[in-house]
Amino acid sequence: MASPPIAGSRRHDNGLLSLSSLHQHAAPVHAVARVPAGFSSLERLPNELLQPIAAGLIPPAPLTTRFALRSTGTWEFRDARHQWGDWLIGHSDLLAFAQTSRRMADIAKPLLYHTLVIFDAKALVTLVQRLKQRPEIKYWIRDLTCLANVAGHLTIDRTHHEWEIQTGVNWQPPQSGADGTIALDLLRAIVLSAPNLQNLLIAFPDNELSDPELEDHAAVDLLEPAWRDVTLHYLTEARPTPRTSLPVALFFPFEMMRNLTSLRVYCHREDGDRDVSFSRMLADYAVACLPDMTNLKTLELCCSSAGSPPFEDITLPPLPHIENLRLYGSHIHEPRLVAFCLACVNLQTLLVHFESSSTDEDRDKLPEGKTLNDALLGLAGSLRALELVALSEGHYLTRGRERPRKPENHRLTCIPELGRLESLTLDYRGVFGTLGILEEDDGERLSQQLLPPSLRHFTLVCEWGTAKDWKQSYLANLDIMLYGVQCLCGNKSSALSSVSLAIHSWPAKSRFHKRFKREVEEARQLCARAGILFRTFDLLPCYQDEDEDMEPVEDEEDIEEEEGGEDEFEEVEEEEELELEEEDEASEYYFSGDEDSDPERDARRPPTFEAFLQSLGDDHGHSLDELFYAYHEDRWDEYLF
Repeated sequence: MASPPIAGSRRHDNGLLSLSSLHQHAAPVHAVARVPAGFSSLERLPNELLQPIAAGLIPPAPLTTRFALRSTGTWEFRDARHQWGDWLIGHSDLLAFAQTSRRMADIAKPLLYHTLVIFDAKALVTLVQRLKQRPEIKYWIRDLTCLANVAGHLTIDRTHHEWEIQTGVNWQPPQSGADGTIALDLLRAIVLSAPNLQNLLIAFPDNELSDPELEDHAAVDLLEPAWRDVTLHYLTEARPTPRTSLPVALFFPFEMMRNLTSLRVYCHREDGDRDVSFSRMLADYAVACLPDMTNLKTLELCCSSAGSPPFEDITLPPLPHIENLRLYGSHIHEPRLVAFCLACVNLQTLLVHFESSSTDEDRDKLPEGKTLNDALLGLAGSLRALELVALSEGHYLTRGRERPRKPENHRLTCIPELGRLESLTLDYRGVFGTLGILEEDDGERLSQQLLPPSLRHFTLVCEWGTAKDWKQSYLANLDIMLYGVQCLCGNKSSALSSVSLAIHSWPAKSRFHKRFKREVEEARQLCARAGILFRTFDLLPCYQDEDEDMEPVEDEEDIEEEEGGEDEFEEVEEEEELELEEEDEASEYYFSGDEDSDPERDARRPPTFEAFLQSLGDDHGHSLDELFYAYHEDRWDEYLF
């Protein structure tokens, strides 16, 4: 893959021209005699109109998270190389606009440096040299993304080589530096020389596990050995390290970036692990620097624990300047998240995709004894967008030693009180509690009691059910939610403009796929008549699955469908289909009974009803009749943690 155009001489890699072609070959552009008819009208426009047109061609910066939602409703993993490719395509459009005439070049020239991406060592060195040769460029940089692993041993070696090629001399490290810090020193020079830098993203590429069959194990750009020792020491030491003593402090002086309003860090996978990486230490350091970054409004971290080592005080100093907090693939627990909410009193956007669950011990660590419910309620005057999504198992709310287990105590009861909330994305735990089976009236409660009247965009992540009965539970719960969507459409006082359901993909392929699709289409049409956009998309992916590189396991039900060919998917008469499904609706659809048993679940099942009672303890808070039926109907795990 070629280096990005921002940092290279003129070439035609992938059919794209670099920026140097704009400055070195502007005269031939002026000599063009004829201009396309459609473009001549554009030439007659005043600069006041041409400038926003050119600004619209600025390529978007890469995302903090590597997961992107396709228009088809499915997710894809876009690594650093894909994101750089997306930027190249957008940048080539702006470059083509600039090369049409001298006037367009004058308008577009500053915009060509507005959003820059450093992909490799060559791009890093060339941008440093470009800033030295043309100092005016530094004032044009607003958005900078570093996709090069500036702490990797291969990138370090390549940077030394590229420096010698472009300068003709060997690298002379600063007094405080060393040969192994050349890439970090150059990146530091770039960010400090750009006084108007507003958005900084550090997102090293993921390194795969080294292949033992390969002869060259050094082909993987792993962390430079000296940096690896420093990182291991930081993560394993018994006492907290002062922020100024962290080794990354010298190379990322965030407090000196006065105009920085957005800081984003992606914790990359290093030899199959995200915990022992340079970017993980950098993310912790970024959190520690927040009090001094008074102009920062947005913090985005991916695959980090938001800077909360076990020895560190869980609380945070006041952070009134932070308005947007987004934590993707996060291992943060409720106490630390509560601390963020208490510190960021003006928070407008809170997004957390949890990849670990809170524990019983977390209840004792809650700052000031406040739960996430309490903390969110304190943000009712400012919070406009809230997105909290947990894994398929576990919960981000601590339950402590509570008995009995009550759903009302394990959902976000504060949601209806968030009077300024406009966008809400929650899984069923946050809306209804921790139990996997919904109540019959939950659909009506969704429209009448559980959402604030100010809400305009609502997304429910539909992942529920446990063990071998999960498919039956899932279909039944999905019916309740589709009924809830109908109730939302009928609520005249609602301000909703869009409703979305994130659901499993298998219902659309199961034996009841026609019934499922018909119900979804009915909900879509009903929403359309109410002026509400309705859509469905796949469940949110998680980084744990990506890191484990697990192959999807097909259900036996889906395998049987594939073996059966296309006959099962042929269209049948609508009346005949309805008649057949009416007979199955109360039985097969919800209780098909075709699921294989789960050995692990069966091993955890109490052997007798008496053993079940003993597992619950004396203060379980449920009637014996309720527990008796739960045990014999194989719903015992709803009552055991």
